[in-house]
Amino acid sequence: MTILKCSATTCAYNKDMLCSRGEIDVMGDSARSADETSCGSFRERSQGAMNSAKNGCGCETIQIDCKAHNCTYNEDCKCTAAAIDVAGNGAKTCSETKCDTFQCQC
Repeated sequence: MTILKCSATTCAYNKDMLCSRGEIDVMGDSARSADETSCGSFRERSQGAMNSAKNGCGCETIQIDCKAHNCTYNEDCKCTAAAIDVAGNGAKTCSETKCDTFQCQC
């Protein structure tokens, strides 16, 4: 599994810069840069609602399904990078997040 650090602190799954979801989807079918990727699993934390970040623990290593087919680390739609960074400080939607580790094999 891949080590994940996440700066999308507005995500319901973010727990101390780790992910409490257990697995994520990196989107960007035809991405050629990190800015064209996103975390498809991002869900904005609602202020009044309970969320998994409050109830679960953040995991450092998780399963990452990757739809960014041009990424060097994509092997059969799974991320093979030793570690990735998901960026998205202040994100309100998944399109405001990105996989900062994306490297185009183009």
